[in-house]
Order: sequence, then structure tokens, then C-alpha cells
Amino acid sequence: MTDANRVAWASTLGAMVGGALGFLYLTESGRKFRLEIEPRIDDFLSEVNRMQGTVHKAREAAGESWASLQQIANDVSRSDDPARQSH
Repeated sequence: MTDANRVAWASTLGAMVGGALGFLYLTESGRKFRLEIEPRIDDFLSEVNRMQGTVHKAREAAGESWASLQQIANDVSRSDDPARQSH
């Protein structure tokens, strides 16, 4: 990508972001839109936080399960070791 293309993309992106922010903060319909969307964003963020907690609990459970499986595998391998068995 040439420098001219980068400048064009950056200018276009800046104009789009500026236009969107101008609409949201400088027009009456933008203010109404913000008032309508803010509770939905809050609900979405709450759901994301709840999902993060669920993922954390699932990771902990998986870690505990893995540790238990490793312990069982170690116990089985020790019981199968002929050097440890008495004749």
C-alpha cells in the first residue's frame, strides 16, 4: 500500500468517524438514538461480563478435571509397575 493510499484511507475513516460522532452529539435525532441505544449497550456489557464469569468457572473446572485425570493416570501407572508389586 502506498503512502497516498494510506492517507486516503485514513482521511476517509476520519471523516466517517467524525460524521458519526457529529450526528450522535450535535443533532436531536442523534441524541434520541443515543438515549435508545445506551440501555442496550449496558445490557450487552452485562451479558459479556456474565459470560466471562462462566468461562472462568469452566476453565477452573477443566483444570481440576485435568488434575484429577493426571492423578488417576499416575496411580494406575504406579499400580502396574512390576518393580513395586510384591511377589
